[in-house]
Amino acid sequence: MSREKAANYEKNWRQYDEWYDTHKSLYQTEIKALEKVMPSGWGLEIGVGTGRFASPLAVRYGLDPSFNMLKLAKQRNVNVIQGFGENLPFKNESFNFILIVFTIELVDDPPRFLKEAVRTLKKDGALILGIIDRNSLWGEFYEQKAAKNESYAGFSFFTPEEILEIFKNIDVEFEESFQTLFQPPPDIKDIEQPKRGFGKGGFVVLKAAKNN
Repeated sequence: MSREKAANYEKNWRQYDEWYDTHKSLYQTEIKALEKVMPSGWGLEIGVGTGRFASPLAVRYGLDPSFNMLKLAKQRNVNVIQGFGENLPFKNESFNFILIVFTIELVDDPPRFLKEAVRTLKKDGALILGIIDRNSLWGEFYEQKAAKNESYAGFSFFTPEEILEIFKNIDVEFEESFQTLFQPPPDIKDIEQPKRGFGKGGFVVLKAAKNN
């Protein structure tokens, strides 16, 4: 992630965090999908933000460049580290799993970013990504917002297939995926139950395991 993008979150951290309070069903729907793949053990969320995912999913550690966001994450009982995902301050094979939600969209070199995450995974450790599928209605909605230089300016959205192609080159093996957000944007009324696979839901969770 560039320092310019990080500075935007440092400035707008309160607006970012309050979004989850005004979109409660959407937020809980995303949590339910992530819960389907969460393992036990020592975990790190890269791009932890204010801890909105790490805290309810019991991820012990969170890394983010935004000092203001990390203050909130710490209040949510996450052990926080300030830094960038492209250069993780951790030894090889430190974690049982790495969680990355709505962060790959902001990095300049996604394969390098994910390869650095895999470096810190133990053998058979899990790499978990949560993304908005670019080919979904939700992907179209957020791309339009990004084009208007709104809150999502600077985002580059992916399809699940593109993430799976990256997986092939960073020494991880895809295991399973779940999808949700079947109701159309801009918000949902009811909390949804996730379904396996991808191609129909707007939010997709992809889980892979480190090969060696």
